Amino acid sequence: MEKKKATQLVTVEGEMNLDQIKEKSSAMQGMVDETKVTNEDELNVVADKIKNIKQLGKFIKQEKEKFTKPAQAIINEARTKYLPYEKMCDSAEAQLKVKAGAYMTKVEDERIKKEESIAARAENGQLKDDTAVRKMEELGEEKKTVATVSGAKLTLKTVKEVVVADETKIPREYLVLDMVKIRKVALAGVEIPGVEVKETKQMSA
Repeated sequence: MEKKKATQLVTVEGEMNLDQIKEKSSAMQGMVDETKVTNEDELNVVADKIKNIKQLGKFIKQEKEKFTKPAQAIINEARTKYLPYEKMCDSAEAQLKVKAGAYMTKVEDERIKKEESIAARAENGQLKDDTAVRKMEELGEEKKTVATVSGAKLTLKTVKEVVVADETKIPREYLVLDMVKIRKVALAGVEIPGVEVKETKQMSA
């Protein structure tokens, strides 16, 4: 009796709308909560229940794909048509930013050199302090932003980048284990210090 009831809870029969899918899914969880496995007969019932759940899941996936596949096809077509030109825009923008950045960096380097020269002349007594200050003020400060009349703006930022100069000096706490390699080697039977191969039971249906 239990087997028949469980089968009815999740069996897919013909077409179903979303409300029916929701109803069967809710009933399915109730069936799972009430299911007990204490003997061979109940074990066989569980196998049938899992089979029916798989069928329901497959049906739900098929219904979902009625919406997602056409949408994905449209997305793929749009990407095929327009993505190359998007990439061209990104590339052109990046190239212009490099050129603008190179120029702004060059201008700033020249300003710093002039500033250092004025400071050196002041230290050597070749310039009065007030004259040196005036000349430095005339040089202005670093130009980080350029704005045009049309509203376009370029900003030169200083971005910090972390580079590993010597891997041998990095503390152990910052090292990440290569679990893919460790798993492959350990399962092949090679002993790795500090690594154990443990077996766990997994159910498949």
